Parts: sequence; C-alpha cells; structure tokens
Amino acid sequence: MSRVRAALRRRTEGADGGMSLVELIVAMGIFTVVVSVFMAGIVVMTKSTARAQAVGDAGDSVRKVFQKLDKEVRYASAVNGAGPGSAGTYYVEYLTTAVEPGTKPLCTQWRYVASSRQLQVRTWRTDAPTPTAWRTMATNVRNDLTTNKPFVTTFAGTVALKQRLSVRLDVGPGPAGGRKGAELDADFVARNSSIDAQSNRDDDGNGLSDYPVCPGPGRP
Repeated sequence: MSRVRAALRRRTEGADGGMSLVELIVAMGIFTVVVSVFMAGIVVMTKSTARAQAVGDAGDSVRKVFQKLDKEVRYASAVNGAGPGSAGTYYVEYLTTAVEPGTKPLCTQWRYVASSRQLQVRTWRTDAPTPTAWRTMATNVRNDLTTNKPFVTTFAGTVALKQRLSVRLDVGPGPAGGRKGAELDADFVARNSSIDAQSNRDDDGNGLSDYPVCPGPGRP
C-alpha cells in the first residue's frame, strides 16, 4: 500500500511541475508566428480600406464639382478668361444673367489654391460686389499649375459661337498622377454667351479678357 501511495504521489507531483524552458520557448515562438500573420493581415486590410476611402472621397468631390459647374456654366452669359491669381492661385469667373425676377445678375468665382490643394468657390451680386466667404468644394486637388491648369477658357469665334470653359482636375492623396484618386476632364458650354459677350475680347492674345465681367473683388 505504501508503494502505491508513493507512486501516486510522484505522479501527482510530476503533473504539477509545469512547462520546461524548452517547451516555453517553443510555445512563444509559435505564438509569435501566429501574431505576425494576424498583424500582417490587419495591415493589408487597413491599407485597402484607406485606399478605397481615398478613392471614394475623391470621386465624391469630383462629382460634386461637375454637377455644380454643369448646372451653372450652361446658363452663364459670359465667362472671363481664366488666369493666375495671387500667391499660387488660379481662378475663373462667369456671369449669370438668367436669374430669378427681382434679383441682380450673379457672379461666380472659382479658385484653385495650390498651397492648400483646395478648390473653392464664392459668389456675389453685381449690385453688391461683396463676395460670400469661400466655400471649399474639393480637397487634395493635385494639379500642377505649370503642366495642368485647372481652368481654360475658350472664347467664342466663327467656329464655336459660344464661350466654353474646360475644367481639368486631378484629385486624390499623394503626388499628381497618383493611382489613388479621381479626375475631372470636362468642357462646359455657356449657352447664353456669344461672340459679342463683353469678356470675349482678347486683342492682345494673352488668354485673359480685355473687358472682364464681374468687377468687384478682383483676382483672389
């Protein structure tokens, strides 16, 4: 009986002895591999989510800008020649005379601020040349003002009887031309304009209107 008790005692003591150092090191190694694989999957999922979010945000911004320009420029009676503003901006203006009865014609001014990579817009009435605050329509705009101007005005002539505003935008995080983002490449025709529009004169051929419409705030 005493031998049986001694054997049981030795077995019990061995079961409570815990893991050896080798077993602990092996277990930690396996756990490290599992955690590494798991974290790698998390990183890939996070990058994919961020990329999809960036593309989605850029697409929403481009779509919002297109809808606003498509709605407004088509009713514009005159578009000024687009050109550089101050401190690294590029801008364009157009005048809309097709307004509700009892209101004055509306001036709309867009600008691209290269330093902050923002596309902004503001408006004012011709009888009150105090503009509204700038409203940001798109962020992460990455146009290079040397090679990819955001606005180009085509004056009316014998071939095209209406003024046209071409808008080229590259929107997205990172440098210009990056894979993550969206682009806008559209031509908007000012149907109410004509060759006789005030802003259509460009006798010196510098691309700017000699007699611009929408006086008031001036170049942004």
